[in-house]
Amino acid sequence: MRIEELLNAHYDSFSENERYICHYLTGHYRECAVCTIGEFAEGCSVSQTMLVRFAKKLGLSGYGELKARVKLDMEERKSSSEGLMEKVTQSYHKMMDDLVKRDLTGIFECLERAERVFVYGSGSSQTRAASEMKRIFLPVKEMVHIHGHDMCRALQKIAGPKDLVILISLSGESQAVVDLAGALRTNHVPAVSITRLKNNTLASLCGENLYINSIQMPAGVDQEYEIATPYFILIEFLYLSYRNYQSAKAERNPAQSPEDEC
Repeated sequence: MRIEELLNAHYDSFSENERYICHYLTGHYRECAVCTIGEFAEGCSVSQTMLVRFAKKLGLSGYGELKARVKLDMEERKSSSEGLMEKVTQSYHKMMDDLVKRDLTGIFECLERAERVFVYGSGSSQTRAASEMKRIFLPVKEMVHIHGHDMCRALQKIAGPKDLVILISLSGESQAVVDLAGALRTNHVPAVSITRLKNNTLASLCGENLYINSIQMPAGVDQEYEIATPYFILIEFLYLSYRNYQSAKAERNPAQSPEDEC
């Protein structure tokens, strides 16, 4: 099991401190692969003992094995760059398989009931995805694209229980989007999250959740970027499925016009 899969498998059982280490680790794999336990603990601002306990929580013997697993994953990722196209394609297929099996009725009911739909993206790729979602859904549902951290507070004030807010985030751990989701839940505003990880703070704060399979691609020496394509695949699938949902509903209730539904 790869280190990221290992973290996901144990995420629900992590304490608050362990989740902090998890989030730090996922952003500092290279440091973990070369640093001593003292150096990494200092960078993470935790004790060496806590770091050892975290590794054992994953079923590992200690920091040494954690470091070795991270290093091995990085080497495998580097050596498998030639098979990246196959990996990306398999990722798309897996995401589609998961979506096809998913019952989206709850999300569609929220979308249909909403008087206003706000879409917020927490990063550059997510912001582009939010803009595309507004564009593609225009024939069936008008959406308001909100972007920029400074707009989070404004969205908290204007969104109400009769609205729907769709939050797009890669990790689901951005402080701005987590604070926004928390405020929405307090104010009883329906929310849907779109994230990469299946265990994240944002997803736990939203009533409905959707997930993408994100793949990292090399962009240069010691640089990687996340493929944004899965967001657009998900949005297009969501749109087509929503149209099918509306058509099936109209067939069951032929006397009810679209205007009546609104």
